[in-house]
Amino acid sequence: MSLQEFLDSGRLKPHKATAEEIGKLFDVVKRDLADAHVKGLSEDRRLTIAYNAALQSGRAFLASEGYRTAGQGHHHTVFMALRKLMDAEHHHVLDYLDDCRSKRNLAEYLGTEVASEQEVAELVREAKKFSSLLHDLISKRHPRLIKYLRVLSVSNRVQ
Repeated sequence: MSLQEFLDSGRLKPHKATAEEIGKLFDVVKRDLADAHVKGLSEDRRLTIAYNAALQSGRAFLASEGYRTAGQGHHHTVFMALRKLMDAEHHHVLDYLDDCRSKRNLAEYLGTEVASEQEVAELVREAKKFSSLLHDLISKRHPRLIKYLRVLSVSNRVQ
């Protein structure tokens, strides 16, 4: 589906992002990446938290590019729309994150003991790399959105 088809179907809406909005989304990313390491939480919960970090990074990038999701299936829409906005070399991570979306849905809605410790560790690593990649892309493509990010970079930049 093209970006225009996403817009025509109502799954995407035009959006003018602000630096504050992008910064706040990356605040959520930082919080979720930290929370995904909390021992004592179930692996399922840690997986959903790590997944949310990747999703919010994707939402930030989508917003920086002039879009926001709407309607049902917005998690899926984020990763499918990003395929149209990112180079093909990054599509493998979008496929991986969309697979994690399915696993997250199972953990969130249908059962317990869905995720393993190894799966959580892998998703946390990938979510960190993905959020750093998208942060860098936003910085390069949309310098007007980095004022707030620069202020936050010392404390909020994903390591």
